[in-house]
Formats: sequence, C-alpha cells, structure tokens
Amino acid sequence: MYVGRFAPTPSGRLHLGSMLALVGSYLRARSCGGRFLLRVEDLDRARCADQNTSLILEEIALLGIRADAEPLIQSRHPERYEEALSALKSAGLTFYCDCTRASLKRAPCRCESRQEQLLSSPQALALRAHLPAVPSGFEDKLLGQVEIGDPYPYLTLRRSDKVISYNLACVFDDIKAQVSEVVRGQDLCYVTPRQIALIRALGGAVPAYVHLPVLLGPDGQKLSKQNHAVPALERGTPAQVLLTTLDLLGQETADLKEDMQPAAILERAASRFDLGRIPRAPLEVERRWL
Repeated sequence: MYVGRFAPTPSGRLHLGSMLALVGSYLRARSCGGRFLLRVEDLDRARCADQNTSLILEEIALLGIRADAEPLIQSRHPERYEEALSALKSAGLTFYCDCTRASLKRAPCRCESRQEQLLSSPQALALRAHLPAVPSGFEDKLLGQVEIGDPYPYLTLRRSDKVISYNLACVFDDIKAQVSEVVRGQDLCYVTPRQIALIRALGGAVPAYVHLPVLLGPDGQKLSKQNHAVPALERGTPAQVLLTTLDLLGQETADLKEDMQPAAILERAASRFDLGRIPRAPLEVERRWL
C-alpha cells in the first residue's frame, strides 16, 4: 500500500515552498489511493515553538487537507529514537565526535581513531555513524537518476547537546510508519544517499523518492524561513494558495476557481494529478509570495 507523508519543521509557519511539498505529497498519496500522514519534526526545541506547531496544523486543516492518522509530534516521543541508536551501536557503526561545523569545513573528521581520548574528555560529544555502502546517487521518480558524487559515509545521529539529528529521526520515523514514497524538495537530494544507507543499516525498506522543484525569489535565493519568507496564508486565501501551488506543480487549473472550497479543489486536483507535468528545474515565484 502507498504511504506518503509531510513532515514540516515548526521553526516558522508554512511559506509557499512548504506548501509545494505539502500539496505535492498529499495529492500524490491521494492519486495513488494511499494513506497520507503528518509528522512534526520539532526535536530541536531551541528552534521549534509549540505555537508554530499549532499554527501549522491549523493551516493544513484550513487548506482542506486531512491526514489518515493523528500527527506524530516528535518531541513528545524522544525515547523512541534510542531504539535506533542502540541498533546502530550494536552493529558497530557509531563513534563519538568533538568536531564542530566550522572545523568540518576546514578538514575531515578524524574522531574515529581518537575514541579512547575522546571518551576520557569531559566535553560534550556528538554521536556519528560511519555508514557502509553509501550509494553515489539514487533513482527519483521525477528527476530520474540523481548522482550526488563521491559517497560521504558520515552522518550525525545525536548532536553534542543531546538533540537527536534530523536525519536519524526522519529515517527512523519513515521506517516505523512504513512510508513507501518520500515527496519533498530538491534541496534534500544531497543527503538522500546517506539516508538510504541509514535505512538499510536499520533494516528498513528503502522508499521511492520524488524531489520537487525548489522555489526561488527574484534574488535567486531559495524561499525559506531563514530568508524570511512570508507565511503563504498571509498572502492569500486557502483557495488562492492552493491554486498558486497547483500552477507551480504544473497541474491543470483552468476549471478551478478561487470561490471553490479547498477540499473541492483538492479532490478534483487529486483525480488528475500528473507527476509528469511537474517542472524539474527551480522555479521563481512572484514577489507577492515573498
């Protein structure tokens, strides 16, 4: 059975780029007759406010989107990720690391050979994985074969502040939910080979992938919360946001109107959703959505 999901990080409300992933993943699931799940990736509590989680879930409901199960709020179940850490430790794939992001940009990590020294240190350490058989690329149902380059085998599992990493939580939750296809933005293509290796290391089934085009502002920068993208529902009604998103996804909208109910727009869009019409290259958006 097809199982898809949308997994926002509540560091802010949903901008138009988030809407592209939300609507694309929802329509893909419904067009395949499958289940659609919601997951809130809020383990980084310093960046993710509970208020944003509530607002995001409210906005998703306003758009007429309904999930097939209660949303999984990651921060409410931190203990679940210890299972994954234990499995990777037992397989001998983990090591402790004191590298910072800045130091990793200057030189590769050498911590694997310094474990005895590191474990005797009082400083906080990150836990990383040395993944076996990381592929150089992957097959994408929209983009075809995507080559990332020389496989990089290292992945952070738990940060030095004890926060479980996005990659571990994302992969583990997808495995547990039996997600069969991941629909998300092309900005995450780079980490997909390592996520595939992590899935295999945890004994999971590798899902199919659909990476949607990234939205760009007039300055060529990706539309993102870091770049202060305005919440989409501050720029338009739910129907207007849906119609704009469908246009960006290359879908037929001629018979869809702004005075229609969002659920009716989605139902009609799902009945004829065509993966082949989605653009593959980054898309520039109108200034009104910035």
